Amino acid sequence: MSLLFTSNPYRTLGVLSNSSPRLIQKNLSKIKAFSKLGKSVNFEFDFPFLNLTPINRNIEITTKAESRILLDINKIKFGLFWFQDVSTVDSVALSNLVKGDTNKAIEIWNKMIKSSAVNSKNFSALNNVSSLLFLLSLDNYKTDRFKNDNETLLKLRQAIDYKLKLINSSFFDVYCESLGVKSPINSDEILTYFSEEILEIIQQNFTSFQIKNLIKEQDPVFSEMINMKLVKGPISDLKEQIKLASNALEDDAKNGISVGKTLIKNTVSDLKYLKQTLGEDNYQYQAIADKLSNQILQCGIVCFNKTGDDQSYLSSYKYALSVAPNEKTKTRANDCVKHCEEERLANICCNCNNAKVDKSNVKNTIMYKETERSWLSNQVKYRQVTLSFYFCKECNRKIDKASTTNLLVGVIGALIIGCLIYTNDGSGFGAILGAFFGFAIVSWISRLINSAESDAIEKQPIVRKYKKEGYGFTQPGK
Repeated sequence: MSLLFTSNPYRTLGVLSNSSPRLIQKNLSKIKAFSKLGKSVNFEFDFPFLNLTPINRNIEITTKAESRILLDINKIKFGLFWFQDVSTVDSVALSNLVKGDTNKAIEIWNKMIKSSAVNSKNFSALNNVSSLLFLLSLDNYKTDRFKNDNETLLKLRQAIDYKLKLINSSFFDVYCESLGVKSPINSDEILTYFSEEILEIIQQNFTSFQIKNLIKEQDPVFSEMINMKLVKGPISDLKEQIKLASNALEDDAKNGISVGKTLIKNTVSDLKYLKQTLGEDNYQYQAIADKLSNQILQCGIVCFNKTGDDQSYLSSYKYALSVAPNEKTKTRANDCVKHCEEERLANICCNCNNAKVDKSNVKNTIMYKETERSWLSNQVKYRQVTLSFYFCKECNRKIDKASTTNLLVGVIGALIIGCLIYTNDGSGFGAILGAFFGFAIVSWISRLINSAESDAIEKQPIVRKYKKEGYGFTQPGK
């Protein structure tokens, strides 16, 4: 059970946080006497109507409770979550609280703090009402956990605000003195303690988003402390995963795609948590998101450099782009996405746009563009580009079949024409010449009819681009 609420030493001893040592000893004596008789003892400040576990007052527990409040620092720590009676207002409010009238007690204390800053007359009211708000926020299961509903969040927000005002006020020393503290106390140390204890409890059943709203507009130092503690673990885990991925990539670059995907899988929840807790504009979130994004990209890049294949990593590149926090990393991610998509297109048959290309079979074609012609000197200048196209095995088979057919048709046509000429005039030379021209004409006609390769090449975007710039397939002649 929490030493803040159920097992708070002051509650165990049945006293207020500023009760005299004499009263504490009196209660201890009474507890020991009842214990010898095997009986339990109750005190007026037990507040049985609150959602607290019944007090166990055996000798060992009460002795420990007494020892816990011997140190000045502990008097303050445990006193922050209990009640004190410093003024007549406190006395009246506490008498109502003992009767179980929590609303009346809050009303009385609120009158002291509603319209004025922390001062020597209301610091105890501020502490008391915030302690009561904390206790009223506990769930019905008596587990020292807060209820999780909108009404409780409002109470907790108010309770935290009051505690922070007290700790940060110039009257915090007066509050410490009221508890019997004689040594100097560092309020920063108390603020750190308060933030740690509150976070430990609210983390049990509140989401990071709820906690973020709970501390919203609270003291900036307190809010920063909570945020830092909320993200300490996730940031550490993210750094570790990035380091593991980097080491794995050095050991086996060819396995980069698997390493990168594992990195995403192991960090997606932590990164989402940080984004919700800190916000996208937070420097810590941006710093770790940048490292993560670049490491994901690096896994794909290194793998591609080793294997020439990163097609299965496109979604990972896009994820890295989605979490990249700055323009430099976004540009790098965009370049990776673009390159991967271009590689994907380059590896798909540019004819059927479906099957994977056959890298072992390339179709080359030359395009020409006339740049200068001199009629006087009968000279022509031109540029030429060689374009390489890869088709799938099936398209290559169809293209090769069409080329073979065209060749065969041309040869047959040439033989027929040659034979006809030789039969008519008996001239061998004429037959050969006719066969030559017949082959050219018949082949040309056949290619017009059965133009698989030229059709496949003609429809390519790069070919269309060069055609718009004035290139063609016929070499310029003199």
